[in-house]
Amino acid sequence: MIARAVLALAAVGGVAFAADTTVGPATATLPADRGVAFGVGVTCDLATVEAVSLRHPGVDQLVLMATDSFESSEGTVEVAVRAGGEWRCQRPAQAARFGRNGTRPLLERRSGDGTTPAGVFPLGVVTAWDGQTFSMFGNRPDPGVQVAYRSVRAEDCWGATKHTARYQHLVNRPRCPGPDDEWLQRYGDVYSHAAVIGANLDPVSGDEPGETPYAAAIFLHRHSYASVGSTRPTSGCVSLDMADLIDTLRSLDPDLDPHFAIGPREWLRTHA
Repeated sequence: MIARAVLALAAVGGVAFAADTTVGPATATLPADRGVAFGVGVTCDLATVEAVSLRHPGVDQLVLMATDSFESSEGTVEVAVRAGGEWRCQRPAQAARFGRNGTRPLLERRSGDGTTPAGVFPLGVVTAWDGQTFSMFGNRPDPGVQVAYRSVRAEDCWGATKHTARYQHLVNRPRCPGPDDEWLQRYGDVYSHAAVIGANLDPVSGDEPGETPYAAAIFLHRHSYASVGSTRPTSGCVSLDMADLIDTLRSLDPDLDPHFAIGPREWLRTHA
């Protein structure tokens, strides 16, 4: 099938921008890095990585998403890999944005509260309405990631309306009319490429009446920018600039069981 490029004017966070959204199968534009690659002289917070890994012994790749406090909406994203029994830095500290109200442990937060879930979560695996299973998606073609990638379709709606069957599921609802749902195509280049952070997945809480709606649509994606060029906080995701985002997504290796460790640095060392 030939992909159809759609030029759309999207508005995210009140900012209008032209978005090149691609509908159809993804086509890799860069080769994926197979095997573990380490940059020369790359440093990262191995003390926190090692502390988290003690409570998650089966994880061999950690994406450390750290802030200074639960109130902070700014922090860093780093990637470390366990190789030969020792942790090594794969990606250095990259400037990141978090929820506008900071971070909060998953079981203490609620959908729509403006915080990013704090905790340790796997790279999410999602089955779309058409049967495709994926861990990353985007309005631009696959940049050469090592996991299943979905090219966003016009029908793709990520349910975020609590106590509905579509909550935390990718359903077929063109233009996504639900009050809290996300029509992925609308987000243009903010969702140029994104990884699903597995917070409140398998099982989902909040898609049945009476269940607590902890979180929906939690991704690692590209920054949203204000008109003056400054980065904006997110509604609950984590964001990076485009170059850092692509390099980070391409580094994630499913054979290493990548997990995201999110929250204040000191809290991660002792609680996550």
